[in-house]
Amino acid sequence: MRNFIHAGLALACLAGAGSALACDTVLDPDRRFIDQPGKYCLAADRTAPVAILADNVELDCAGHRLTWTPGDGNDGIGVHLRRGDKATVRNCRLYGWSYGILVSERGNAQVINNTVDAGGIGIAVQGSDRPQDENARLIGNRIFYYGPGNGANAAIEIQHAAKPVLINNVVAGFRGWSAIWLDRAPDARLTGNQLLDLNEGGSAAVRMEYSPRAHLVHNTAMLRRGLSGRGLVGALDATCVENVFINTSPSGFDECSVKRDNVEQIVND
Repeated sequence: MRNFIHAGLALACLAGAGSALACDTVLDPDRRFIDQPGKYCLAADRTAPVAILADNVELDCAGHRLTWTPGDGNDGIGVHLRRGDKATVRNCRLYGWSYGILVSERGNAQVINNTVDAGGIGIAVQGSDRPQDENARLIGNRIFYYGPGNGANAAIEIQHAAKPVLINNVVAGFRGWSAIWLDRAPDARLTGNQLLDLNEGGSAAVRMEYSPRAHLVHNTAMLRRGLSGRGLVGALDATCVENVFINTSPSGFDECSVKRDNVEQIVND
């Protein structure tokens, strides 16, 4: 009897997974634009980028790869959320793009569970400066900088976008200016993000410019050595709770207006 129960649960899980991946339209490998609402998915790897130009679009790459081919008549953006409202991009694997995923002037955009082997900026949100339009959510994404093109201003860049939410994202091996850059992004919420194997040399884990009232809770930042790499920059009125920063020098927690139970430690071999 127990085996039948386990088999039933397994079948139920499979059925649920199948419905979660269901889509209205399988995107043709050469189709570059989505200009109608609906649920779209990929059935194969591709080299062509995707631009979303409509409201209420969901794109599920289902784990397939989008690989940049220089000189292929594209602008180096893997997935571009352009114009419209309420778009979701999930489960994409992006390799080598100047921008892995770019959100331009959209409201309620969600970027979920994507992997970016970055050649430039991993994920960027460029808002409209209209607070009522924004609330981009970046959840569970992974951005790696171990390839030949590993330099960029930021791994995650949020500009002119109110109330962005960043939860459980991972950045590893970043060599640029700021792993996360908040520029005119008020009321940001950063929870459970891991910024690992960052390089020393004047960079920062999280940089905030004209981005008041940020909340940073349970984030981790780690540099290889405690020499010259900052943790937080510009956290003048931020709330900082239970973050762990290793080898950030200085950590920047002193700037936070509310700070509690943060851990900072220098470990040099």
